Amino acid sequence: MTPRQRLVSISRSADQRIAEFELQAGIKTSRTLVYCGLAIVGFANGASERIARAIDENGILAASYDTFGVSTVVWAALLAGIWLLLRSDPKPMRRIDIAVAASAAVAFLLPIPALSWLAITMIATHLAFSSQSTNLERRAGAVLGAATVPMFWARILFASMSNSILAADAKLVGWLVGTKSQGNVIPFADGSGMLFLEPACSSLTNVSLAYLCGVLFLKIYDRPWSLSATSTIAIACFATIALNVIRISSICLFPRYYDEIHGPLGATLAGWATIAVILTIYIRGIKPNATAHA
Repeated sequence: MTPRQRLVSISRSADQRIAEFELQAGIKTSRTLVYCGLAIVGFANGASERIARAIDENGILAASYDTFGVSTVVWAALLAGIWLLLRSDPKPMRRIDIAVAASAAVAFLLPIPALSWLAITMIATHLAFSSQSTNLERRAGAVLGAATVPMFWARILFASMSNSILAADAKLVGWLVGTKSQGNVIPFADGSGMLFLEPACSSLTNVSLAYLCGVLFLKIYDRPWSLSATSTIAIACFATIALNVIRISSICLFPRYYDEIHGPLGATLAGWATIAVILTIYIRGIKPNATAHA
């Protein structure tokens, strides 16, 4: 027996002992239920900072209208991931599942929200690429992993490249308005002042949400990654950039309406317009797989 065969044999023996112990103890632990619980706890811990800030600044009622500072697309991804996991056939926990679950539990216990998103990324990667995962579990892993992009990875990217990202947005706005931007500063069209782009004005957040929405459509419809799917997601991402640039350009063209365009009303209208455009693109570009069987 080669060393590799011996290692595989030891691993299988360990998994069999775990299954025998569960059977003797009257325990039947489903890995899908465990991962559902981990996803819920991880999302709660990871989003706790945003939720607490939204409630503190706006009150619980107003915060609930704003989905507690977390995009509805992210909440939809959590529900979709749990739904896909619950539809999968229950399987007993294996040694690797116990290791992944224990590592995630340790991360959740520490009062650092970022660790929760790292743990969910680990869980999602395991579900998406494990040879033991079913099709539904792989799809759930892809959705949960994509949900960490706007909640964590996009923020890491922005923290490391904020000046370049804001400067790119400013150049697009300056080109549309007809004024020359300097860094993240854009002069108003009438010369009465200038606009400083802040992190909240970046297109990156909407791009990450457009990507997440595209993954949701692909995995719920059980469609494979293809040139057509990738092109549709790219179009949706470019559309979100265009809408954000148009909104900021409107401020530079009509600075007297700054409060209306940049304030809650303008932000709400821009948000709903972005969602409507993204959904239209994906509804037309990604169709359900009628022949797929879960």
